Amino acid sequence: MSPNPVFNYLNANKGVKLSTKTLSKKLGIPPKSVSYYSLRGNVIRRVDPLEVGHLGVSLSVFTIDP
Repeated sequence: MSPNPVFNYLNANKGVKLSTKTLSKKLGIPPKSVSYYSLRGNVIRRVDPLEVGHLGVSLSVFTIDP
């Protein structure tokens, strides 16, 4: 099993809320892979839209709580 690069990045930057697109650019992997790794991790959580000032129903923004 390969290591989870999204978990490694978010674990190094705890409390930072980053979108799938931003993580894709920073890690150099496709956005679909970022979504896969983010939804697979047990510690990684999807951010509530109101936490980032968005009135939508769901977002592709993820974080690890400090």
